[in-house]
Amino acid sequence: MRNRNALGFFSLLFSLVVASYTFAQNKPADITAEIRHSLNLWNETAKKADLNAFVDLFDSSPNILLVGSDSGEIFKGKEQISQWASSLFEHHRFEWDMQQIEIDNYQGCAWVFMNGSMIVTNDQGKKSKTPYRFTGVMIKRNGQWKWRLFNGSIPKAE
Repeated sequence: MRNRNALGFFSLLFSLVVASYTFAQNKPADITAEIRHSLNLWNETAKKADLNAFVDLFDSSPNILLVGSDSGEIFKGKEQISQWASSLFEHHRFEWDMQQIEIDNYQGCAWVFMNGSMIVTNDQGKKSKTPYRFTGVMIKRNGQWKWRLFNGSIPKAE
């Protein structure tokens, strides 16, 4: 009888430890930090014009969508996004000064909002800075946050 009680107690204790560890791994602050890390990777890959790394930050679904800030910039699937980014990266590097970032998530899906500036550097090193916003939906795949939807915009004077 004593061994059964001890076994029950240790089983309960083990279950509580596993449950608390699982909860600790999924705290909202941790998820927000993971998504911010993905946004920093996004920024770095565009700044370096690293096409493969840039495109890899999108989910593999054929339904992913990138909507740019210029007329006609609507690209669906990695192939179209890759072609578009390749033509941009030929002569430009991009980065964002992310002054305001809002993130919310639920069960492996997140939305992000960024308000700040986009900095474009051309082949000669000349930089231009433009007010810029983007919103997007990200999902967690194999431990990494990937874009499902990216929508960039240049706001009019407010």
